[in-house]
Amino acid sequence: MNIGVLCVATGRYVCFWDEFYKSAKEFLFKNHNVHFFVYSDASEINYEDNDDVTKLFAQSSKWPISVCDKFAILLSRKKFYKDFDYLFHFNINMKFIAPIGDEILPDKDNGYLCACEWINHKLKGVVDNFPYERNSRSLAYIPYGEGSHYFMSGAFGGRTKEYIEMCSEIEDNIRRDFQDGIIAIWHDESHFNKYMLNKNPLIMPSGYIIPENWKIKSCKNNRRGLLLNKKHWKYGGQSYLRGISDKKITPFKYWVSKLFNVKV
Repeated sequence: MNIGVLCVATGRYVCFWDEFYKSAKEFLFKNHNVHFFVYSDASEINYEDNDDVTKLFAQSSKWPISVCDKFAILLSRKKFYKDFDYLFHFNINMKFIAPIGDEILPDKDNGYLCACEWINHKLKGVVDNFPYERNSRSLAYIPYGEGSHYFMSGAFGGRTKEYIEMCSEIEDNIRRDFQDGIIAIWHDESHFNKYMLNKNPLIMPSGYIIPENWKIKSCKNNRRGLLLNKKHWKYGGQSYLRGISDKKITPFKYWVSKLFNVKV
C-alpha cells in the first residue's frame, strides 16, 4: 500500500525535519511504501534527493497565520497524491519512538478517517471544559453540551479521497472565518474538531502521541510519537520559531522559565 506522509517545515521549523524524517523511516508504516511530502521555503533540506522525499515549496508566515495556513498548504499540491492509498499529516516537531502501523489505518466503519485525542483532556473527561471554539460567529463553533473528544490537529490521516475532502472543507471554513475577521481560539485545531464533531474517526490508542515533557503514567507503555518541546533553547524557543522574535532564548532564560513557571 502507498502511504503519503505530509509535513510542513516552513521558516525556522525546518530545524525539526532531520529528526522527523529519520525517526519516521525507522518506525512509521514499515510494512508499506511510504513517501514523504515536505512543504518548506528552505533553499535546500537534508535528504531531499532521496527517492522517498518530495520537497514542495510553501511560503512561511508569522504565527498565528502560519498555523491557519496549514490546510491550504496541504492541499496546494494535491495532484501529487493521486497514486497514494492513504495520507497522514504529522506536525514537523514529531519524533517517532516506537512502531506505528496498520492499527491506525481507518476503514469504512470510521469513514476512512483517523484522529488523535489530546490525552490531558481525555483524562479530565469534562466535555464542557474542552477548549472548543465557543464564538457562535465562527464556523468552528461547538456549543456547550456537544462533543465527546478533543483532537489534536498535529496527527491525523485518512484514505486519500476522504482526507482531501476533509482538508478542503476545513480550509474553506478557515478562509471564510478569516474574511469575517475571525480566527478561532485554537486556529486550525478548532476547525478540525468542528469537522470531526459528527464523524466517527478511528482514534489512535490513548497516549500514542504526547508532548515529550508530559509525564503521564497511564501513557508510559503506549507512547509512539513525541511532540518535541518547541520552547526548548536548543530550537531557539517558541517565539523565535514562530518569527515573533529574532532572538533565540538562552539556556539560562529557558531554565528560569521552567523552574519558576514564568513566561520569558
